[in-house]
Amino acid sequence: MADRPRIRPEKEPVDFLLEITGMILVVAIVIITALKYHGLPEQIPTHFNASGQPDDYSNKSMIWFLAGITVVMFTGLSVLNRFPYIFNFPVNITPENAERLYRHATRSMRLINLLTTIMFFYLTWQSIAVATGKAAGLGMWFLPITVIAITMVTIYMVIRMYQLK
Repeated sequence: MADRPRIRPEKEPVDFLLEITGMILVVAIVIITALKYHGLPEQIPTHFNASGQPDDYSNKSMIWFLAGITVVMFTGLSVLNRFPYIFNFPVNITPENAERLYRHATRSMRLINLLTTIMFFYLTWQSIAVATGKAAGLGMWFLPITVIAITMVTIYMVIRMYQLK
């Protein structure tokens, strides 16, 4: 890793789109939480089982914890993404392939960051909806769709790195 080129690939329009979409969702989570907080009952769902039904409740202030996790996670992954040369790669990084592999890795990281932020947006939205009686849970497809989406992106990332080496 010490001998890897320390470069940052130029962002392309799709990279800006992924980042801006994620930022908008993070801001939306904070705004929705702020707007809906006072109308929440004292107890809100804070955990859901595999079928999407609430199975644990806590004080309504925990909704801010969900927003806080989103902000910290999005910011942390965005900062980490500025240093692709510290990532783990399944292929050897050379001066010849560094830029294309770093570009792919940073774009993949942006996509994972966006998918995770979408998941937290949905969790926040549905937690508020369940707490206010407008929904019964997350829905039975939330967990399978989330796991499949992140798994598919990860598999694609690794396969594509072997192709780009």
